[in-house]
Amino acid sequence: MKNARETIVDLLTTIEKEETYMQLLLKKELDNIKKEDRGFITEVVYGTVKHQLKLDYFINHVSKTPVKKMKPFIKHLMRMSAYQLIFLDKIPASATINEAVKLVKKRKMHNLSGFVNGVLRNLERQKDEISLPDVNTHKIEHFSIKYSMPSWLIEMWLEMYGTEEMEKICTAFNERAEVCIRINKNQISKNELILELQNEGIECSDGIIFPEDNLYLKKTYNIGNLNSFLEGKWTPQDESASLVSHLLNPQKGDKILDMCAAPGGKSTHIAELSNDECEIISADLYPHKTELIQKNADRLNLKSIKIIVNNGINFNKSWEDSFERILLDVPCSGLGVIKRKPDMRYHKTPEDILAISEVQKQLVNNAVRYLKAGGTLLYSTCTLSKIENEDMVKYILNLGLKLDPITDDVPDLVKPYIKEENHIQILPYIAKTDGFFIARFKK
Repeated sequence: MKNARETIVDLLTTIEKEETYMQLLLKKELDNIKKEDRGFITEVVYGTVKHQLKLDYFINHVSKTPVKKMKPFIKHLMRMSAYQLIFLDKIPASATINEAVKLVKKRKMHNLSGFVNGVLRNLERQKDEISLPDVNTHKIEHFSIKYSMPSWLIEMWLEMYGTEEMEKICTAFNERAEVCIRINKNQISKNELILELQNEGIECSDGIIFPEDNLYLKKTYNIGNLNSFLEGKWTPQDESASLVSHLLNPQKGDKILDMCAAPGGKSTHIAELSNDECEIISADLYPHKTELIQKNADRLNLKSIKIIVNNGINFNKSWEDSFERILLDVPCSGLGVIKRKPDMRYHKTPEDILAISEVQKQLVNNAVRYLKAGGTLLYSTCTLSKIENEDMVKYILNLGLKLDPITDDVPDLVKPYIKEENHIQILPYIAKTDGFFIARFKK
């Protein structure tokens, strides 16, 4: 039977080999893990992936064999062990090293046990003496290793935000992601939900941007099985994503299109804000995704949402000049959710951003035609990329729409992040949120 550390190595191997999003893989694996091991496995898997570039840099300083030339099992064993030696003071170094050697022998790699033992002991002795590349002469490499972010991301964010802001962003992305929920105030008050969650063994704290509408949960494992969730009293949603529906500002009787709606968090929020008295078309590309929207709408007992399968890049003639409000939360590079999906940083490329921006333009072209004169288009992404955000604002303006001022509708905490062009970039260090971009237009 596998112990916790062997499970971690196998998970890290699968994550890298298959480019499987670790969030889904880890959740599936934890269901079969002893309760007492879940916290340790989660901490080490997330920590090792978050700090992978830095760990490789440190290992390479004390190993004659570079990480990239190691066998997959040894490579991930070394990364896992290095994470414990460098970041987890509560675990004795001797225990980390001895357990690593035991695993090598268990996997019948006896000839490598001495190598693993030697490298890890060297790392433990020298870890405080290893310095990063000089920040003045090798600036990109320095920050790339310091924050374990690919060089192209460091370079892009330096250009967009400058050094101080870039460091705040990277620091936030390497912190633990917190679980935020949106209260379904059509069913339950905030205080009633807090009491109900406490009775279910869950402590919580107020939201930061929307303290009356959102809560942060202290316990996060298997929360989808809580009765309060199953009965539709709350929905998981980051506060930055909640801002989207508030800025769309749905009114009773509006006909609203959510063009890229799965899994339905924003469609259901729109329905809740309008007291279920709008006509909402909630569309997405694949049937398995629209099924998720339906499942969420049913759980929340919302009746105003009509769910359809639709390819957003193909023009739908029947929707032309039909909607008072359109939410276009476009598919994007997702760089704003690196805190939740730390492995994403290693999968994305600059070419991915260019490719997805072309899809975004096609979606925008259609959305503009679906909007009635005088209607509102809300464009949003969960990324930090000029091509997908500020450049798309210019693109939409060139199609004849006007920016709609949002200052009066944005909570005070995030008002400073409204740009002069009347769009907002929520950065991940502001309020424990994901990174998010929102712009509102009028036709």
